[in-house]
Formats: sequence, C-alpha cells, structure tokens
Amino acid sequence: MHNVDDVPIPPQGSVAQTSDARALGQLVSVAEELGEGAIAADVRQLVVRINEGRFFVACIGQFKRGKSTLLGALVGEPILPMGVVPVTAVPTVLRYGNQRTARVLIGETWRTIPPDDLPLYVSEELNPENSKQVSGAEVFLPSPLLASGMCLVDTPGIGSVFAGNTETTKDFIPQVDAAILLVGADPPISGEELALIEAVAVNVDEILIVLNKIDRVSADERQQASAFATRVVETRLKRIIGRIYEVSALSRLNNSAIADD
Repeated sequence: MHNVDDVPIPPQGSVAQTSDARALGQLVSVAEELGEGAIAADVRQLVVRINEGRFFVACIGQFKRGKSTLLGALVGEPILPMGVVPVTAVPTVLRYGNQRTARVLIGETWRTIPPDDLPLYVSEELNPENSKQVSGAEVFLPSPLLASGMCLVDTPGIGSVFAGNTETTKDFIPQVDAAILLVGADPPISGEELALIEAVAVNVDEILIVLNKIDRVSADERQQASAFATRVVETRLKRIIGRIYEVSALSRLNNSAIADD
C-alpha cells in the first residue's frame, strides 16, 4: 500500500442533532440488540449525514460518458481521474472543506491522502477491480457549490468489461438523495442505463438527465438524442422527466468557448 501523508481533514462543523437523527439513533440500538451489525452501521452513517446537513447527488451512467469530467467542471477543477479507458473503480464523494484534501476508507479505517494520490485508490488502472479493498473515498474542496451540504458522487461506470464496477454502483443506490444520469449522443442511452435509472427512481424523486459531449455532434444529432432519451426514460419511469441539459463538460472544464446548459 502506498504511504500516505498526514494531511489533516478539515473540520466540517457540528450541527445540533435533529429529531430524525435521534429516532435513527434508537434504531441503531435496536439493530445492535438484534445482532444486525450491517444495518446499524448503515444507520449510523445516515445519522452523521443528517447531523452535518449533507445530501448525496450521484452522477451515474455508462462507462466513458464523462462523469468524472462533468463533476470536475461543476466544482471548477479536474480533481477526479479521467482517461480514455474505464477509470473510476470506487465511488468518490466530493464534499465541502476549507482545505483541499482527501481520504480513503480501507477496512474500517480512514486514511488521509494528498488529493493528487487519489488515482492510486479510486482509478481502475492503479486499483484494478478495487484490489486494494477501498470501500470509500472523499475529497474535500472549498467549492461554493458544495458549501450548502451537497455532496457530488462519482460512481463507477456501468457496462464496462469490469462487472464489479456495475455492481458497486448498484450497491450505492440506496444512499442516493438525487441523481444525475449522464447520457451521450452515440448511443443516446443504453439498456443498462435505463435499468439503473429505474432502480434509482425507486429511491429518489429528483433525477436530472444530462446529454454530454455535445461538441462532438451536430445540433440535429443533439436534438435527436435528447428526444430519444426523453422518450425512453419517460416510458420506463412512467412519469415526466422535464428538460434534458446539453453540455460539453470537457470544454467547460478547459474554459473553452461553447454554448451549453
């Protein structure tokens, strides 16, 4: 395992415990009494999120849709590993912090790492099929977008040759509060993406659909892709999804001049 530097995690502040958190704390006690340790652990994590006012917005979709690039564009810097092959192996949470730092969860222990070392733990190339057994990763950034408690989550792409990546993303779904489904123009949306968004819709109401890489297709192709994605998603979910946002995440991240949403 790579040596990790001792970089302090910035304090996130304390929030008075809510009535919901207190009720969940009682649920933890009941679960422990019944020997349901896994349930107790999940509820503890939820209590922490409620007390800190945090909520998860997960970016999901097929591999190579540009999820890591889009999240980097949203926070204003290329903080996540990107590449031409399947990249993300571990769900990575972008959180607000006064300092730019990161940490990874290995077993039951958080290890603080420099953000530049993040690919060693969350990328498919340097941690193939999560051979290092990383169960979580968090990056702390002084991004105004994250200051209200929103946490952006980069998830492993589905449909790649690494079957474990798809399962990892599916396992993360119960923790999602809202979702960004990232689709493309060629092909607009896959069967696996449809199945995934259907599973997400069971847990969350807020789903944004984003058509990425619009700089690579014509205006007519963009219109066709958006219309197709809208039609198949609304048919599958049996509800109106609203507009599809058309973006070029890479152009935005590189400050290139392109008109997008």
